[in-house]
Amino acid sequence: MNNAEPTKTPQQVQRARDIEALAKLWRAGMSSIPPPSEKQWTLWFDIHRGNFGVIVYGIEQCVRLYCQRRGIMDLDHAIRHSSRCMNSYAKDRARRKKLDEHFPLNVLTKDLADLVGLPVGIALTAEMYWRCQKRALAIREGRIQAQS
Repeated sequence: MNNAEPTKTPQQVQRARDIEALAKLWRAGMSSIPPPSEKQWTLWFDIHRGNFGVIVYGIEQCVRLYCQRRGIMDLDHAIRHSSRCMNSYAKDRARRKKLDEHFPLNVLTKDLADLVGLPVGIALTAEMYWRCQKRALAIREGRIQAQS
């Protein structure tokens, strides 16, 4: 049996479905601009590690701009704007995730511990850290007295 078309993996089938759904979103939002080529969709998926949500966000932001401009946009501008929005969104998500992954803090720093009157080196959760920061601010502003 000599098949002309090789069998596709489940990932390839899912990627084809994702690209089809994104192309429908593109056509629904920006009817006068043809959807990007298959190569562009693949590039976006590769850049954003297959994150469908990031790509949808970029297209939605481009649709918003398209509507603001009342349909005056070409394909190149649409692709560039979508890409910029995707990159910014992915960077912001990574930054927010990075901030959250360091909690619970391993130890309370010496300067903050001295200010709020706690022992140096105790473990903190994110909530406890922000409570200590608020207390330190209140002490600096003179609203409450520092513990001795």
